Amino acid sequence: MKIRLLLALAGLAIVSVVPALAQDRNTVDPQVRQEIEATLIKFEEAFNKHDPTAMATLFTVDAVQVLDWGEGGTFSGQQAIEKNYAIDFASSPPEFFEKLIQVYAIGDEISAISEWSHGMWKGYHARIYVRDADIWKIRMDYAMHL
Repeated sequence: MKIRLLLALAGLAIVSVVPALAQDRNTVDPQVRQEIEATLIKFEEAFNKHDPTAMATLFTVDAVQVLDWGEGGTFSGQQAIEKNYAIDFASSPPEFFEKLIQVYAIGDEISAISEWSHGMWKGYHARIYVRDADIWKIRMDYAMHL
């Protein structure tokens, strides 16, 4: 009976420690979080200036963007993403605001979830950021509308 109790307690201890260890590995350094937030500010500024070229430079050359509203669609590569923003900006869209909610480390990449508002619309971005030289760029962007 005592052995079963000891094994049960050992099992509970292991089950409690493993998620804590996994969480530490996925924790993002505060400086990296600030760098991701700085990238979001650049995104917001470029969007509000209606600058499709500046928007495209925030993405990697091989980036993929998926939008789930209106015509929506998938855009692959900086050129396609820039072209899509140029079309969107031609209609003089309302101001865009974005707030970082959560960041997770996935190896050398960062997964980030942010909340956005754009005129009367609201939604979330789920992005994967990668280091490109000394800056973080968006490799994958999924934008969902509420």
